[in-house]
Amino acid sequence: MTKFLISANELKERLGDEKLVLLDVRASLTDPLAGRQAFEAGHIAGARHADMREDVSGPCTGTNGRNPFPTMERFCDRMRRLGVNDDSDVVIYDEGSCNFACRLWFTFRCAGFENVRVLNGGLKAWQAVQGPMSDAVDAVVMGNMTPKAALDRVFTVEDVLENLQTKTYTLVDARGHGRYLGQNEPLDPVAGHIPGAKSRPSSQNMDADGVFKSPETLRAEFEAVFSGSNGKPIMNTCGSGVTACSNHLAMKMAGFDPVGVYIGSWSEWCSDADRPISTSEE
Repeated sequence: MTKFLISANELKERLGDEKLVLLDVRASLTDPLAGRQAFEAGHIAGARHADMREDVSGPCTGTNGRNPFPTMERFCDRMRRLGVNDDSDVVIYDEGSCNFACRLWFTFRCAGFENVRVLNGGLKAWQAVQGPMSDAVDAVVMGNMTPKAALDRVFTVEDVLENLQTKTYTLVDARGHGRYLGQNEPLDPVAGHIPGAKSRPSSQNMDADGVFKSPETLRAEFEAVFSGSNGKPIMNTCGSGVTACSNHLAMKMAGFDPVGVYIGSWSEWCSDADRPISTSEE
């Protein structure tokens, strides 16, 4: 395992550790109640439910994307309510794709919290090793987590507009390739991608068993994506700042050092008709 991931078997050995805080962030981009309902139906024993909209995202204005970033004060307050302390050992999981888990992982890092890992393969991997499940909602003791200097950067729409001119960063789009090309768009009102962005669907980070590919495999695949970018620093993007975080983690696993994520992503970008759109391979 890397310092960003934990295996299901390793987590089994850690259950009961007093510093362990296990967060269930299963969610749906189309159903705000799905995560809570899944948690109540059954979750990893001892886990607490982190709601994607209430705990991980900020308020939507209609022009700032579908899953805007919270202030770090708001985020830390929500994490304290889930029992997170400054010295906690946080493990996050979702249903298995690790996209929502990676978004919460990235948010912790932006709050300066480094001791956080994603369960590799999520709940599916846990069930595969017959890890204990529960439908109990345990009482939580208020934590003391406080924001510190960010470990990764959140890019704004202004940063992306500036990059169209300066071309300082290589922009990498984590959505499916059809959405990138504007062939289909199931979630947002406009199809296409930000001009200059390269395509790397986050689904390609996982192997046939539903866990992250090896760092060596990821490195070779990302090097192919970055070909021709002359070593420029990486800015990750997607539809609403979720799957981009999976690419961000996978790049770090592979030995790259991406700068951060444009959290507003396509859902924010396409809300203004004056912003340019591309539907061609970059």
